[in-house]
Amino acid sequence: MISYIGGKARMAEWISSFIPECETYVEVFGGGFWVYINSDIYERCDKAIYSDFNPYMTNLFRCASTPKVFSKFIESKEIPLQEKGKPELSQTCRDYFYDCKEALFYTDFAIKKLREVLEDKNITGKHRKALNEALTHARATRQCNNNSMRDSFGDKVKAGRKDQVAAMRYAYILTSAFSGIDPVDSEFQDYKGKYGSKFQAFLNRLKSDKFIPKLKKINACENMSFEEVIAKYDSPTTYFYVDPPYWSTELYYSLHRFGKDQHYELMNSLHNAKGKFSLSYYDFTELKDMYPKDKFSWETKEFVKPAGATEGTEQSTGEEVLIMNY
Repeated sequence: MISYIGGKARMAEWISSFIPECETYVEVFGGGFWVYINSDIYERCDKAIYSDFNPYMTNLFRCASTPKVFSKFIESKEIPLQEKGKPELSQTCRDYFYDCKEALFYTDFAIKKLREVLEDKNITGKHRKALNEALTHARATRQCNNNSMRDSFGDKVKAGRKDQVAAMRYAYILTSAFSGIDPVDSEFQDYKGKYGSKFQAFLNRLKSDKFIPKLKKINACENMSFEEVIAKYDSPTTYFYVDPPYWSTELYYSLHRFGKDQHYELMNSLHNAKGKFSLSYYDFTELKDMYPKDKFSWETKEFVKPAGATEGTEQSTGEEVLIMNY
């Protein structure tokens, strides 16, 4: 539905082809909700449940589940948008982007300066390695600090309240930064009039007859950990699609509290689930022991990584693994 790290827009058709009819369809790590949005799953389930531990994403989809109301609200605000052929709009859009970040998050001066220094290609060897280690440490520290920010906003979301202003601002950040980057750590991506606005594309989906029935069928948007949402909805008629932060990429995500231990906790939850599930990963050494092939079905397919390109280079590919308990 919207650009977000780990998004499965390109893989949705392949993943959804393994998903049978079910009473309740649950995306445990909802993210951009692309497997549901870019497929016909809504025709094969009685109700759809979105869940994400990031309350900003839960709030965004809670607002999007009433698409006409949310789209009218956004249009009433007349926010600045980049337009093809109009580079003069860039500065206004940039200013609004950072206003949105200031309103939702707090900035980290040290991280910004480290990133600026690392842009100097003349810095190499041990010096660059030390700076990268310092950047990783700073981001990890901020991640811990951001947990309090997450909990503060999350209390409103858990209480069932929508915040359309916050949802609009968060969508603007996601669509104005490099696709798939941590939104808290993002910088404005200036199209300089070469392309139209990705935010406008998101708004168009809210108004599209193709997407409106899918969004309106969302029965609930939960701001839960994976353990909580699996426990709440588990039944023989439930289907879970599970797309966790991949092994060794946990720090790429913001506001998630997901580390190496959580991969094993997730494994225990899924091994004990009554419902059917499919689980997305890239392969890693421990995976075959966690989900042995004699007990679980494995499917693999190579895809272009959605955020795997830098300017002047070809996008990298990776083999996606889909593990199922049926």
